[in-house]
Amino acid sequence: MRSLVIAEDFPWPPTTGGLLRLVQVIETISELGETDLFSLTYPRRSDPCDLPAGLALRRMKTMTGPKPDFSASRRLKWLASPGTPLELAAAQPVPIRTEFMSWAEGKYDFVWCSRVATFDQVGRPHLGPTVVDIDDLEDQKLRARLALMWKDGSLRKPRDVAHNLVASAQSTLNARRWRSLETSVARAVDRVVVCSQLDATRLGEPNATVIPNGYDAPDDPVGRDEVGTPPTLLMQGSLKYGPNADAARWLVGKILPRIRAEIPDVRVRLVGDPDGGVLKLHDPPRVTVTGRVPSMVPELAQADLVVVPIRYGSGTRIKILESFAHRIPVVSTVVGAEGLDVEDGRQLLLAEDAASFAKACVRGLKDQELRRTLVEAAQLRFLERHQWSTTQACIRRLARETAGAGDG
Repeated sequence: MRSLVIAEDFPWPPTTGGLLRLVQVIETISELGETDLFSLTYPRRSDPCDLPAGLALRRMKTMTGPKPDFSASRRLKWLASPGTPLELAAAQPVPIRTEFMSWAEGKYDFVWCSRVATFDQVGRPHLGPTVVDIDDLEDQKLRARLALMWKDGSLRKPRDVAHNLVASAQSTLNARRWRSLETSVARAVDRVVVCSQLDATRLGEPNATVIPNGYDAPDDPVGRDEVGTPPTLLMQGSLKYGPNADAARWLVGKILPRIRAEIPDVRVRLVGDPDGGVLKLHDPPRVTVTGRVPSMVPELAQADLVVVPIRYGSGTRIKILESFAHRIPVVSTVVGAEGLDVEDGRQLLLAEDAASFAKACVRGLKDQELRRTLVEAAQLRFLERHQWSTTQACIRRLARETAGAGDG
């Protein structure tokens, strides 16, 4: 089978959940036959685009993607460009379609593209039976963020209300445009892929297939039975990503003071590339913003709880599966854990507001029996449903079915 993978970013090193998923896709498809990889890269990328040893690709091309421009003038142009989501309208012109079509070679037996936006940027090519991976439903994320804007309780001044009204109108329009694009792409390709049955229901397209996220089972889980001194909370992820950055600020500003009222010496480690707002939270030893780390294992080894205070988003969180695999208790919001089919008090603790989240963290640090029962059930759920081997089997089956349907 001759395949093509079109990637929204070069996924090595795989520093985020989305890139971990993309690595598994590329490695699995490359095992099925000759594979070409066309990958965009972010303009500020500093890492070299080197393939890992042992990965056999027939051809590869990387291309720097467009820089975003969210200036007022660009936003006005966006309002005048019907149907285009803001993030695509804000992309400065780069000849992605021309470069891609001049590089791609004829027809393929199977094409996999990561992300709706990437498929649109390369010109929605018809180069063979095609799957588009929608591991994030952007319209869902925007609607959830919109609801959160009015729940924060910080709208004390008229100008704050006015700002929210304008932002709400923009987000509502942008969500509609993302929904339209997601639907249009889904109907233009053979299959689309989502992370969970919940997202499949939200998308509502008959050609949607669930390919769950996963994680490699560690030989030696690093979670520890006894809580350390001082106790350590770990939050990880790309802290430049809007939902994660919001979660970090909420954790430090609203949740941590309540935890410290019960456990004064508790510490927080925020691990991942930070935006400017998250970087300002750095206040060691109380709060440490580490930046990106070469390996998560040392961070996991010193964590007593993994916290996922995500207040809006879509898809499923690989960071939770990683914690399950390493036998580290997890406290999450319902949104943070959605799509994983988990129960509060069984595999993890769930909470919605700052007070209940802090209370759950205190329980997770003080109740030793609870910690044991959570990690036992969580590891079992991981082993049953979320190992990468399970995900890879789903990818292989979908690739063969889609390529075979194309033969017909």
